[in-house]
Amino acid sequence: MAKATKAKMGGSVRRQGRRVMPALRRSTQRMKPSKKKTGPLTVGELIAAAFDTAGGEIAEVLKVVTSPQLSKALGLRIVVVS
Repeated sequence: MAKATKAKMGGSVRRQGRRVMPALRRSTQRMKPSKKKTGPLTVGELIAAAFDTAGGEIAEVLKVVTSPQLSKALGLRIVVVS
């Protein structure tokens, strides 16, 4: 594959080609729901985790539970009816 070329001093030097690196693909096209690595997650566990992160305020818990980020992470949409 590689051919020899003549050097300035009369000897031969072997040519070596390089391949072009493939273009990087964007990994942020669409976010897929995360795979469940453990057992099923209950709604009670979600609400308990929301209370832990929101500091115990009900209005903040509702914002966390109904947020679009949580629905993307779960792959499900949570609707709270009061």
